[in-house]
Amino acid sequence: MKYHILFNPTSNRGKAEKIYPRLIDILDREGLDYSIEYTIGGKKTFEQVEKALDKGVDVVVAAGGDGTINEVVNGLKGRGILGIIPLGRGNDIAISYGIPRNIEKSIKLLKSQNIREVDIGVLDGRYFVGIAGTGFVGDVNYNSNKLNLTGFKGYVISVFTTLKGFKYPECEIFFDSITWKGRITLVALGNTMYYGGGMKLLPNSKVDDGFLDIAIAQKIHTAELIATFPLVYIGKHTINPHVKFYRSKEVTIKSDSELIISYDGELITRNEITFKTMHKFQKIIGGM
Repeated sequence: MKYHILFNPTSNRGKAEKIYPRLIDILDREGLDYSIEYTIGGKKTFEQVEKALDKGVDVVVAAGGDGTINEVVNGLKGRGILGIIPLGRGNDIAISYGIPRNIEKSIKLLKSQNIREVDIGVLDGRYFVGIAGTGFVGDVNYNSNKLNLTGFKGYVISVFTTLKGFKYPECEIFFDSITWKGRITLVALGNTMYYGGGMKLLPNSKVDDGFLDIAIAQKIHTAELIATFPLVYIGKHTINPHVKFYRSKEVTIKSDSELIISYDGELITRNEITFKTMHKFQKIIGGM
């Protein structure tokens, strides 16, 4: 198989670039038939993926974080095979697909050609791979970026920063025959389990069942939210009666206020947005 690697040197706040020589050494040692180039970013990365496919490449490898994976998937559009070498901060998508954080082990997994078809989400005309969220999770990610915070410690600081001024948005959420109305702490939905650097936010999700898993947390006061936060890392927030879980193929969220929506390391603001899932849309190499 032919591999084309799109390497993002800015992943993990630029720390990925220092790994490049070691990455090349491992790729050569493992004997992969590969080519490699730096990502340009945004829609230009989509074009890089297109060119690789046109040249007959079998596997396009995202060497970077969740944002890099998102760009490669949006370039693939369900074609070819996605490979991942996780070089980001959280690497939640890679973890959800059973891909080791260790570079050498992730490259050995690429060689294994363990291919599986997985569901991919769609929002606002763009594909997303991991978990999309709004409410508290969107605001936390906004503050992380604004304050340039990294790692677990940075995420915790952002959580407490967000708590100080968080306003629980009034939302209407539509899926199947259900209409949910009220003030939310957060809404999260996706095909994968992990979010925010290892939190099991959607602990019952499956990557190929044809459904988006949905978590809706109604208004939870600060003390209860602080007590619940550690439980998310082990997927035990499911016991909180204020957090409800559902599954659907399509979800629409409406609000009178602008919502910050985070997905795959990206942030957008909308008053209304619809999420869908594409069943077994993309082939990937993973360890699931």
